[in-house]
Amino acid sequence: MGEWLHRMRSIAAAGFALLLLNSCFVPEKYEAEIRFTKMGAYGISYDGVLTQAPFFSELARGNIKDTDPDAAQSIKGYLAQLKRDSSFKEVRSIGRGRFQVRYLREGNFRGEHQMVTFVSRQAPVFRLRTFEDGRISISGSGAGRQYAPKLQEVGLSTQGLFRVVTDAVVIEHNAQFVRKAPTPGYTMYDWRIRSFADIPPRLIAKLEVDPRTGGPPKNVDSDTSEKDDAELGALVRRSAKPSK
Repeated sequence: MGEWLHRMRSIAAAGFALLLLNSCFVPEKYEAEIRFTKMGAYGISYDGVLTQAPFFSELARGNIKDTDPDAAQSIKGYLAQLKRDSSFKEVRSIGRGRFQVRYLREGNFRGEHQMVTFVSRQAPVFRLRTFEDGRISISGSGAGRQYAPKLQEVGLSTQGLFRVVTDAVVIEHNAQFVRKAPTPGYTMYDWRIRSFADIPPRLIAKLEVDPRTGGPPKNVDSDTSEKDDAELGALVRRSAKPSK
């Protein structure tokens, strides 16, 4: 029994390490807002701290030090990685693998452009996705919740406001607070995130158009919400696998 327990713990630790090596950035103190209209236009903003989890973990465990020559080079590399995305309007290092960032992105769901992820498609913190029946889903990856004890073990925490603002009809959500937005006809859905262990945000709404064509939505009776969640979970699990 003792040997089996040791093996399970070793496997769990290895999975966490692989997650960190691939998911890279986790949100700490932040305000994030997603805005979208019933006609398929969207805007995303994130103002706060992103932490490079593997680097922070190595510092916390004493495997590397701030004074190591390679540490400065690593930070420069992470800065460059974020700045490659033009939606990051401001990026600056605030120490120990933490970066103060301001992210702004706007667009329209048209043609093949039907999914937006933050921070990256390979390891999303949250994702927007549309469907041909006119639905749009917004969901957190849930990876932070899955690995919350390990993240907390190395001193990582999260605290933020996650907000969705829309004039579309919302079919389903798990927001903590709902109220009218200052803009007439729009509603705000708020989540106060206090821990990686919190249930990830989720919202599904109905657009008035098929965002792929701009025409009326197709009549698709099947609800693929659970399938969408499963696909997002699978994406997170794939990001935790070492590249060949």
